Formats: sequence, structure tokens, C-alpha cells
Amino acid sequence: MSKKLIFQGTITYLSEHWYAKIISPLVQVKKLLQAIYEFLLHLIWSELIYGKKLDNEFDSLVAFIIFCIFSLISYYCRDYIQLILIIFIVIWYLDCWFAKYQYSQENHKIDVFVYEIDINKIICCLSLPKTKTQSIFASFTSKEVSHISMTKSSLLGGAFQTVLDEVWQTEIYLCNGKHFVIDENLLAHESLLTAKKLANYFKIDVIFSHSQGNNSYVEQQLNQQFLDHLKNQNSEGVKYQKNLRKGHIYTKWQWSNTWNFLKMLFEKVGFLLFIIIMSGFMIKLGELLHNIILVINGKDRIIYLSSPLQWLLPNWHWRNILELVLVLGIFIYQGWQLSRVKHIYITQYYLKFLIDNKMIDKIKTSDIEASLLINNTHSDILIIGENKVINIASFQQEKLAQIFWAYLDEAINKFQQKPPNQVSNELE
Repeated sequence: MSKKLIFQGTITYLSEHWYAKIISPLVQVKKLLQAIYEFLLHLIWSELIYGKKLDNEFDSLVAFIIFCIFSLISYYCRDYIQLILIIFIVIWYLDCWFAKYQYSQENHKIDVFVYEIDINKIICCLSLPKTKTQSIFASFTSKEVSHISMTKSSLLGGAFQTVLDEVWQTEIYLCNGKHFVIDENLLAHESLLTAKKLANYFKIDVIFSHSQGNNSYVEQQLNQQFLDHLKNQNSEGVKYQKNLRKGHIYTKWQWSNTWNFLKMLFEKVGFLLFIIIMSGFMIKLGELLHNIILVINGKDRIIYLSSPLQWLLPNWHWRNILELVLVLGIFIYQGWQLSRVKHIYITQYYLKFLIDNKMIDKIKTSDIEASLLINNTHSDILIIGENKVINIASFQQEKLAQIFWAYLDEAINKFQQKPPNQVSNELE
């Protein structure tokens, strides 16, 4: 069978370490605690922020029962809880280290090949590390290809499935909804070059997953009426100052961001704080449950109910204080990162991206091909140029990112279309 190589890419292949089965019980405990934490967070957030109540009361009951069981276990192991936490953290850290080391090795990359068999048939093959044998994992015709997709994904590894990196994955999407990852890259620009190469071959578009804008790269077009509505609603979150020579777009903190800010912080470091506080709370709850069980069994036991607020206060041992200091330090650092001001300065010649007063990147205005908004886990804005892609990340709200992009798109169109003689007259 004759075949013509159209494309060759690589994707990461992370095999399971020998110790994964040994620490599997710890991984399951961590997953369960994470699930309880996310359930409680969702419960609280639905009540406080959205004014909703969870419809499934059975899930609430199951989560409460599991939480009580873990509280009893914590009480029975109360003399060793600090040691258990330290051992758990050490194991977690070593697992992260092994996973990152494995990720950095070239022999953990899968080679992916796309071949043309004839004028209609296309096959995709892969070759595992240290092997030369190629296995077919997809077969389709050129007419079945809908578009080439670019997706920003978190690469997970290790027994605890820790986030190792953020990568851009290039995928072939078929009209029937099937899709195949054929390449991944750390840089958006390199991934885009790959996607364009395939798109040119199939004569189709490159589309960024979960994207919005007004160009061929996006999944959802944002019309001018919708953008004008967003701008009219914007009060303080995003500012756009402009004159004939330059434009300045920047974010500005407002009180309406507070809840979203707290939510993002809890998503990042809340689980650590949850473990520290809950380790003490669960011991006290476990003691109460233990006494109740004894009373039910007919034994004399005085049940003393202290204030629930006191249960949330950890025992002020030096290890607890150190843990709290570390977590609060992460809170402060993450809060500072999320609240930093994003600036875009644009003229006819250059677009510059700054965070606070620090220059992050710049690009020639004439080189800008498109800009778009990506709303996946968090909202990002991409500015696509001939030789680079600028990524503006970590917006507090999707709405603010949409407004920022609307002003950015307006500014790019304005300064790309301005006649050179008009600018020279202005400079004189």
C-alpha cells in the first residue's frame, strides 16, 4: 500500500509508575476529599452567589454520610494526624517530581503520522516510544474533515493527576463530531503553524475551541449589536482611552469582582486550607459521633457541645501555624496575580501588552492578523500575528474579557486602517 506523508507530530505519553498501585489508596482518599470539598464549595456558592439550592438532596445525604465516616477515622487516628498529613504531602510531592521528570524525557513522546493513501482516503497512525511499528487509529476521507481545531489543555500526570503544563493541542475534526489529537506544543504560535499547514492541505479553516470573535478562527461570532450592548453595560471594569495617535485599554478593579475573585482563589488554594481546617474540625466531629455511638450502645457518656465555630479553629501547634502561614502566603500571592492591571497600548506602528508597569510583549500593528476571546476554564484573549501570538490571561469575569476584546478589536481596526499621510500630518 503506497502512502504519502502529509504531516508528522508528537504528543505526550505518560506511563504509570511502578509505585502508582502502592499509593492508590491515598490517591482515592485525596479524590474523595477533593469531591467533598468541591461539593461543599458548590453548595455554598450556589446559595450565596446564585441564590440556588441543590436539587439532588440524595447527593447531599451521601456526602454527609461519607464526611461523618472520615470524621470518625480522623478521631481514631487523632494522635497521628499530623504525621499522616506530612507523609501524604511528601508522597504527593515525590509523585509530582517523578511525573514532571517523566514529562521532560524525550522517550515519553508518541509520534503521530498523517498519510494520504489515495485522493480520498486519509489515515492517522501512531508509534509508541522505543518502537518503530505504526498502528492506525483513524481512517477517513478528505471530504469528511470539518476543520482543524486548536485547544488549550492541561496536561495531567502522576498518580495524583497533577497539572504538569498547559499545552496547545492540534486536532482534526470530522463532520460527524469525531476528533483526533495529532500534535501538541507549548507555544500557541508553533501550534498555529501546524494547524495552518493541515488546513491548507484540506482547504478548511483553523478554529480555536471555545472561542468568540468576528473572524474565521472562532466558533462563535460576536455581532456588533451585542458588543455595543456590552460596552454600554460596562461601568468601571475596563477602560478605553483613545485619541487620534494612540489607544489605551486597561482593566480596573471594581467591587463587583470581589465574589469572582474569592471564587478563583478558593479554586486555586482553597483545598489546602480546607484540609488544614477540616483536619481539626473532623477530629472534633468524630469525637462527637463516637460519643453518640457509645450512648446508643447503652454506655454512660456525657456529650458536651461546644460552639461549632471553635471546631473550625485549629490547635495552635507550630506545625498548624506553619501550614496556615504557607497557605495564606499562597493566597496573597495568587490574589496579587489576579488583581494586577492589564494594559494594551496601541498606535499605528506597535501594540504593546503590559501588566502593571512591566512590558510583557509587543507586536507590530500591521502584523496583527486577528484577535479572539477564548472562554474555557478561564477567559483568555489571543492576539495573532505573523510571527507570534500574544496571550492575555486571567480575567476576573467572562463579561470583562468580552468588553476588553471588543475595545481591542475596535482599536486594531482603527489603527490598521488609518492612512499614513493622516498620521504624518498629526505628528507634525
